[in-house]
Amino acid sequence: MKSLHLILLGLFAIGLNSQAQANDFEAALSSQTAQFTFRSDSSLIGWGGADLGMGLFYNEASDFAVQVELIQSRPPSISSPLTLGVGVKAYAGRIDFSGEEIFAMGIGGEIKYTIAGTMPMAIYLRGYLAPEITSFAETEEVTDYVFGFQIEVLPQTTAFIGVRHLEIDTETFNDYQMDDDKVHLGVRLTF
Repeated sequence: MKSLHLILLGLFAIGLNSQAQANDFEAALSSQTAQFTFRSDSSLIGWGGADLGMGLFYNEASDFAVQVELIQSRPPSISSPLTLGVGVKAYAGRIDFSGEEIFAMGIGGEIKYTIAGTMPMAIYLRGYLAPEITSFAETEEVTDYVFGFQIEVLPQTTAFIGVRHLEIDTETFNDYQMDDDKVHLGVRLTF
């Protein structure tokens, strides 16, 4: 169990170490959950052109998940405000009360509609699914999606509001919800 904690802390430390090169820091909070994410260009891993995110999610029940995401999408334009993206996301963590470990790799995507203006806004849906074939340890499936609205309040600061659903199926529990499905508020700071 200690080795799992050391691995997860190591992964998160790598994300913190790359903060000097990161483009964004994002914090999303609800009444019972917190998600902190560093985002950068994927050139950090030798493959440019995509967004690389490393995050830590935890909740009031002491569950946690380290997440690494790689998603590629094209930027919006006035002629094409609707954009699509595809990507992969890895999860590693632990459900506290049952002691079950979470290890999974999911695929997913994003659909975003951007409203151009002095304060650009967007409505988005991003989701990932890790089926049983790519779920390991006691994890059988991970379903993760976010529906939200964002607005650029300053040139390098975006505020957002959304609802997240993060559900884990394990050997013991079906449909264990790590997120409370309540509204979360967040801010994204660009460096």
